[in-house]
Amino acid sequence: MRLVDAANTMTPAYLAILSRGYSVRSEGGLMFAERAENSFAADGPVAVLGLIAMAEVRGEAWQASDEETDNFVQLFG
Repeated sequence: MRLVDAANTMTPAYLAILSRGYSVRSEGGLMFAERAENSFAADGPVAVLGLIAMAEVRGEAWQASDEETDNFVQLFG
């Protein structure tokens, strides 16, 4: 599979957010997805879904360590 963040991914990303039980609203140019105590905001549904996925994978310790940040910078500048 190959996906590229483009206009045709916005609706499927929105539907994926809804399928995870989040309510979705738009305010001040941002999209918000909220469920219980969790709230995620970004420019659009693909980015919001990415934040949700990051939280699911990394949990409350979502922030990168210094070593992880250094490795990322070495790879991608």
